[in-house]
Amino acid sequence: MSEQARSLAELEERNAWLEEQLALHRDALEHMHQGLCMFDAEGRITLLNRRYSEILHVPAGSLRPGMTSTELIALGIEAGHYPAGKSVEQIRADIREQLRSGSYPFGTMTRGDKTYAIKNRDTEQGLSVTTCEDITALVEVQSALRDSEARLKAIFDAMPDCVKIFDESAQLIHINPRGLELLQAPDLASLTTPGYIPVPPEYFESCLDVHRRVMAGESVVWTYEVIGLLGRRRHVEAHAVPFLMPDGSKVHMCISRDVNERQQTLDALVHSEERLRLVQEATGLADFETTPGMISRMSEYFVKQAGLPAGTKSLSAADWMEIVHPADRELFGQMIKETVYRDDTVQCEYRIVRPDNGEVRWIYSRTKRHRDASGKTVSSIGAHLDITERKLVEEALRESEERFRLAAEAAGLGVWDYDASLHKREWSERLREIFGLGEGVQPGFAAAEKCVHPGDQAKFREHVEALRSGQANRFEESFRIRRASDRAERWIAINGWRTSKADQGLRRIIMTVRDVTEEKTAEERVRWSASHDALTRLANRSLFQEKLDAAIQSASASGRAVGLLLLDMDHFKQINDSLGHDVGDMLLKMFAKRLRGVVRHCDTVARFGGDEFAVVMPELDGEHTLLHVARAIQQRLREPFIHTGRIIDCRVSIGASLFPDHGRTPDALLKNADLALYAAKAAGRGIVKVFEPQMGEDVKRRNSMVDLARNALSTDRVIPYYQPKLDLATGALVGFEALLRWRMPNGRIGHPAALEAAFEDAEVAAQISDRMIDRVIRDVRSWLDRGVEFRHVAVNASAAEFRRDNFAERLLEQLQRAEVPTRCFQLEVTETVFLGRGAEYVHRALALLSLRGVKIALDDFGTGYASLRHLKQFPVDTIKIDQSFVRDMMEDPGDEAIIRAVINLGRSLGIKVVAEGIESQGQARRLIELSCDFGQGYLFSRAVPAGRVPTLVAGCFLQPVVPTGAIRGRDLRLVANRD
Repeated sequence: MSEQARSLAELEERNAWLEEQLALHRDALEHMHQGLCMFDAEGRITLLNRRYSEILHVPAGSLRPGMTSTELIALGIEAGHYPAGKSVEQIRADIREQLRSGSYPFGTMTRGDKTYAIKNRDTEQGLSVTTCEDITALVEVQSALRDSEARLKAIFDAMPDCVKIFDESAQLIHINPRGLELLQAPDLASLTTPGYIPVPPEYFESCLDVHRRVMAGESVVWTYEVIGLLGRRRHVEAHAVPFLMPDGSKVHMCISRDVNERQQTLDALVHSEERLRLVQEATGLADFETTPGMISRMSEYFVKQAGLPAGTKSLSAADWMEIVHPADRELFGQMIKETVYRDDTVQCEYRIVRPDNGEVRWIYSRTKRHRDASGKTVSSIGAHLDITERKLVEEALRESEERFRLAAEAAGLGVWDYDASLHKREWSERLREIFGLGEGVQPGFAAAEKCVHPGDQAKFREHVEALRSGQANRFEESFRIRRASDRAERWIAINGWRTSKADQGLRRIIMTVRDVTEEKTAEERVRWSASHDALTRLANRSLFQEKLDAAIQSASASGRAVGLLLLDMDHFKQINDSLGHDVGDMLLKMFAKRLRGVVRHCDTVARFGGDEFAVVMPELDGEHTLLHVARAIQQRLREPFIHTGRIIDCRVSIGASLFPDHGRTPDALLKNADLALYAAKAAGRGIVKVFEPQMGEDVKRRNSMVDLARNALSTDRVIPYYQPKLDLATGALVGFEALLRWRMPNGRIGHPAALEAAFEDAEVAAQISDRMIDRVIRDVRSWLDRGVEFRHVAVNASAAEFRRDNFAERLLEQLQRAEVPTRCFQLEVTETVFLGRGAEYVHRALALLSLRGVKIALDDFGTGYASLRHLKQFPVDTIKIDQSFVRDMMEDPGDEAIIRAVINLGRSLGIKVVAEGIESQGQARRLIELSCDFGQGYLFSRAVPAGRVPTLVAGCFLQPVVPTGAIRGRDLRLVANRD
């Protein structure tokens, strides 16, 4: 076959294939469920199928290839596809414009009950393809979907619970009205307010975890809290489930119910149960229930209280009876039998023996019975309370009361006991003896009040009523009574206290009564001695200071003047030295008597010490009155004093100052009167001088003393000397006292008197005290290193030291730094530290030192500012009797009486007593007879330097003084010192 023939055959074959394909396409086109029409660039139909004509409702054959757009529009007008009233050209122009702008209305078209979708697409070849498709079923499904969504929303909105829908990213896309109400939100958009998170921070992670689980297909039920836009918090119980939306998307639907009230109720229940548990633990109440023959229910605390195995739920009556103490079983069983038909509430006390450890415990049991219609007990509910401690306390109280009764009888105390709960009053036999009342007198307030001195009855009533009413829980007071049996006036000390309960008020009043007549007399003597001079019976410096302060204070208000006289007996020392102390004392007494006889009744005459006297004269008119009294004193004292046939001339120098002319303070008046006295003596003695500003010589003298002290300090010439203190009964060494000495430039040892004025300078006094303490601690450290048994060293602290609030801390630091035990150091203070500037620091300093082990001694007791209050208020371990009392105790009964009172006072308060200035064996014997604890003085040893203390301690061979016989062996004296 030729090539041409083959090509022709292939062409025919290809044309046949193409015709076949075209036929297939035409067939497919005709059977499409979509209508299709293709237009060329001129708007002519190039291709269409039958379905296109059917959808457009155009008669078959009306549409054909080659038809122009004008013809197509005309058919459309006939079919009603275009608005009536417009021409073909107008519609064609509108279509061109819409096609150009892209706004041609391709979309849906409805014909009867059918809905069609019309779409248009331009090809690259310049053709335009229009398709029409029947979408009636799709529209119906979409409509049904919208209806379904509307119904679902209506259901959600009508639900009483909060419904929230979250998309896959946990974004809230829907919330029903109840949810908005729960979250306090007006709409869904408001829940996106910046910063607003609808759950507390502690639930945030849990919420995210729940969302992840739900989106994974899990259903979750949980409880959490939500926070509204306005801050309200509510507990909700939520059921979170995966959910398919009508459009097929998977979401997280959360249905939550407000359970806040239920949660609060549950919380209250839990709290109530916890509170009940705590109450049971706090009160010890163990509850239980019984049915006939057994304990059917018991709390955990009951099990624990009874010592039963953990987990025990019930117990037979027989088993419980085995736990009851054998000695109480019969009584317990009898009580149950007697009350089973009679009482609905049963209470009793008995003992049990714990099975777990055999411990015996006391139980208080209270049970309420429940009966049936016939009166038979069907069950009981009750509680146990462990009262073992109360029983032990009651037993201890009985024993304590018995011990108290025996102790009171042994101590001579009368006991007054009032039991308010029983309305019972009891007086001990000793109390009746004190009041002088017989057994026939009924105990009570009225009978006691009749015995109280009329002047003290109001005070007695006040204290007792304060106890009764609860205004006071305790009182200590002294009263005078007139003993009913003999009308003797006695002093009694009453110590009363009350016991009470908050819910019951007064429970008991107990008062102890002690006859303190002898003590009161001795106390009055000591008190009088503390404010008076024993020799002249005039006011001492302390009382004088009080009177001067009061006079100035009164004068400041009234505008009157106050006069001050300082008197010094001329040549008294010569009289004393030449004629003896007895004559000197008699002269001083006569001098005091004549002074009192001259001054006015309102004036105060005082003795400062030695031959120094003072007169405070309040309410003066002026200086002329002051001079008149001063000269009258002089005139009276010039009268001769006759002793054993000898006439003694008694003259006096007087210095005077006047408030407010010569000073507005007590110190200023005293200072200026002292300057005037110095001037009177310098002018020839026996004269009166009123202060004048130029009187300053004494100041120079005192300044000289201060300068001397400063020089001694700067050149390191202040040194301590040590005087031993002995136990008077055994002769044993008990310690030393450090005494101030200073070394003169020539090497001799000076005494403190040469530096007297320096101690009035607070700064210098503190420096001297600091130097003494430093030197003593250094010496003590040296003795400790050498093993010297010196016991302790007492060091005087000046009042200036206490003006610095850290005195105690500094002293303790020094002792610690030197590694000196506090038991080796004793601090001596005079009562001047309790007065004046810095006194407010004294109590704290002494308390701290005492707490750390430093013993406190009160020096020169009874010579100036003595106050029994100081012994009670401050931690005093030792009282030192001043040598002025010891010196004349053998001749002056008054001095011995004061010493005896001080010793008895110390013994009563548990305070040791040291007598200073013992110079004779007679003094030592008498002090031992008076039971004085310790002594020091020249009889035993003078003060020695630190270097001689070891020798003194080593040579201390002592024997006690025998109070009732001669001294055996050597006298009570240290042999190591004779300077």
